[in-house]
Amino acid sequence: MYKTILVHADLSSHAPARMRWAATLAHAHGAHLVGAAMLGVSRTILPHGCHWQPGSIEASYFEPLADNARTALSHFSAIAGEAAVSCESRLVCDLAEDGLARQARSADLVVISQDDPDESVPGTGTRLPEYVILNSARPVLIVPRTDPAPPPAPALAPRILVGWNGSKEASGALAAALPLLQRALAVMVVGLTLPHRSGGEPQFASDQSELSGFLHRHGVPAHFCTREQRHGSGRDLLALAQELDCGLLVMGCFGHSRFHELCVGGATRTILAEATLPVLLAH
Repeated sequence: MYKTILVHADLSSHAPARMRWAATLAHAHGAHLVGAAMLGVSRTILPHGCHWQPGSIEASYFEPLADNARTALSHFSAIAGEAAVSCESRLVCDLAEDGLARQARSADLVVISQDDPDESVPGTGTRLPEYVILNSARPVLIVPRTDPAPPPAPALAPRILVGWNGSKEASGALAAALPLLQRALAVMVVGLTLPHRSGGEPQFASDQSELSGFLHRHGVPAHFCTREQRHGSGRDLLALAQELDCGLLVMGCFGHSRFHELCVGGATRTILAEATLPVLLAH
């Protein structure tokens, strides 16, 4: 069970959908919901928190930012109230990416939105989802920019697709998703094979027995299948999730070196850019 869920609160157009997803998750799991709104200024500039002298030059700059954060938190409180969940609001004196990564240390799950090119700030050089995933010790649920409404509990994702490649990242994502897998009506674990391996992926076949036992002991009866890679593992996973009408994709991320991901891309970057369904990722 998730007992503490952290959600990013801001004034972006995607914030309401993201916070409704987090509130619905919190309600389904009896979890405490934390809404964190960041000031947008590094904590190195305000090491003692959001304190400045009224009427000062600092106040003229920081107070409007704080007002925006408070407004975002008021929206969060309203959504949490509608869901009737235990909640608290935090105004964090930090940048969004660093603040979320630090606040995640005392949460079970972090809920953020997929990047939206129409709302990105040119020249920042930081993609919030990638940064939070890489710098947070907790799994991250990405709500797509299509802003889907969360389905009614208890099965927030009646059908869940799990991408498996035997890596520690995939194993971490599988374990992190257990509270959701236990509520799903159907769970499919898929291994993608290389085109020249017509007999299937030997490692995936050998993993099935262990994974099946692990999931069964957690009350998750899963189905297993292999698919041949055709358009890259990221796009193949998204296509299979659509084909199977899945409401959630679970996968490990950044299994390649960061340099490799930056230079040639990878499944993680494809998923973060193109997903149209919620994705739970763990690094």
